Formats: sequence, structure tokens, C-alpha cells
Amino acid sequence: MASLKEAALIQSVAASCRLTGIHVTDHDVALLLRDGSRALPDSDAVHGYAAAMRLPLPDSGTLLSSDDLRRINALILGRYGKTEGEPPWRVEPLQREAFDSEGKVLGWIFTTLPPHLIEQKMEELLTWLEFELLQGEQHPALVIATFILAFLAISPFERGNGRTARLLIGFLLQRAGYSHMPYASLESMIENNKSAYLEALMQARARLWSGEADLEPWLRFFLRMLDSHRERLEAKLALERQAYEFPPLQREILETIKEHGSVDAALLLQATGANRNTLKDNLRRMVQRGLLEKSGQRRGTRYQLAIFGQPRPEE
Repeated sequence: MASLKEAALIQSVAASCRLTGIHVTDHDVALLLRDGSRALPDSDAVHGYAAAMRLPLPDSGTLLSSDDLRRINALILGRYGKTEGEPPWRVEPLQREAFDSEGKVLGWIFTTLPPHLIEQKMEELLTWLEFELLQGEQHPALVIATFILAFLAISPFERGNGRTARLLIGFLLQRAGYSHMPYASLESMIENNKSAYLEALMQARARLWSGEADLEPWLRFFLRMLDSHRERLEAKLALERQAYEFPPLQREILETIKEHGSVDAALLLQATGANRNTLKDNLRRMVQRGLLEKSGQRRGTRYQLAIFGQPRPEE
């Protein structure tokens, strides 16, 4: 049985890759991480993000260092153990253009700090983070949100700054006591709200280093995202509890979809061994009851969990 944690890891890896422009499905990632049976052009990026998510990092009693950040970034880029002798931060100017989920230009240009300021700003930022979390005068979610905003405004690495930041969100929140973070994918929520995510970052980054920035758009987005993440996990747990009351075939369908994220009828037939008509009938009922979401048509039809549905056991 695929655990909630492993299923969330698969969804997180796939979503973070797609946010970077790497076209993979949850199913692709599940197969690649499980046994390498799905060859992908960007398999290093998939393995790298999964390895970084599984990386043990310092607990709340240990300071987060630039070496920790560098190790995360190196893993994400598939370069772990190959960075000896390289400068810890980028040495070239970096400017990025924002695109929506369909690859269309949004008209936003993200400028970052010039290389000669990176080392100083990163040391100041890491010191500020640990001091604020230790003092406890500000809510840790607000401190972490501000840290992520500043980290992205600096973008200290040549590549992988967005992926590194997304992974740091989950890690820092876990370290602050939000132990439920690994059981639902935060990255997939960012992917589903990409335009709002980029717009909030863009608005809050203006005049950031002068101390005159309006952080409210970003903090509001960040906190809403955390609340939605909690709701999603609660819905998943409710589904887990109720799944034991479903007929055996429907339990198998749910387990297969949890493992692969999104599936077609062919995979479900192979996984369950059910009769085609019986499977089709059960899928129809599960969609009608809000357990599953259906997309596509005919042979392109796929099924995934309807996270916010209200499932009921079969009567």
C-alpha cells in the first residue's frame, strides 16, 4: 500500500519539476522512483528533487548554514559530490521572465541581486532567520514566508533557486513544529495556483532591500496556501479512514490512484484484474460520489483523487 507520505513525495517531485518547465506526470515519476521502468529525458531532475526531499537536515537546535543550502541545491541539480572547488554562490547576473502554466509569457521580469552582494545578504538572511525563530516573537510561518521571499529575491544559485525554495518551505515548517507537512504536497498547491504565486512574489519584492516593501500580498498568499494544505490533508485522512468501508475493488482503485497520482483505465485493469465493465461501473459511481475526478475523453480519460470531495461508504 502506498503511504500518504510517499504519495505526497511523488506529487511534490512531479509538481516542482513541472513548475520548472519539465513535462512529467505523477505516473511518470512514480514509475521512475519505484524501479526506473519509465525512461525520462529529465530523470536526473526527478531523482534529484526526490533525494533532496529525503535528505536529513539539521533540527531546530542546529543552525541552518550556507553549506546546507548548497547541498540541497546540488542534490536537486544532480550535482551532489561534484561541487568541490566551485564558488558557493552564483557569479553571473541572473534575470528571469515569468510564464503561466501553459508556457505563456506573463510580462513579469524577476531581477535578482548582483553576484557581489550575494554572500553578505545570504549570511545576513540566515542569521535573521535563526534569530527570529529562536526569539519566537513573530509567528514562525510569517518568519519562514519572509525568508523564502528574500531567498528568491537573492536567488543565490546559478540554477534551481525555485526548486530549492519550494523544498525549504516544507523543511523549515517541519522544523518549526508542522510535522504534518510531508503528508500532502505543498508543491502541487503552488503549481495549481502558479499565477497567484508569481503575482504575490512580484508585488512583495518591490523595494524589498530598502525596507519599504509591502509584504502583505505574499504573506496572505503563503498563509492561505498553508490553510489549504491543511484542508487537503484532512480530506485525505478522512478518505483513508472511510476507504476501509468501501468494496474491495474500490479500495484497490483508490490505492492505485494514490500510488500513481493520475491513472487511465488500462493501468487500473492491470492493477486490479477486474472485468472491464465492472471497473467502468465502479469508476462511474466513484466519480458521481465525489471520490474521483475524471478528465479527458475516450482513450485519453484519466482519473485522480477528488481531494475535497465528500466520500461516503457504499450502501
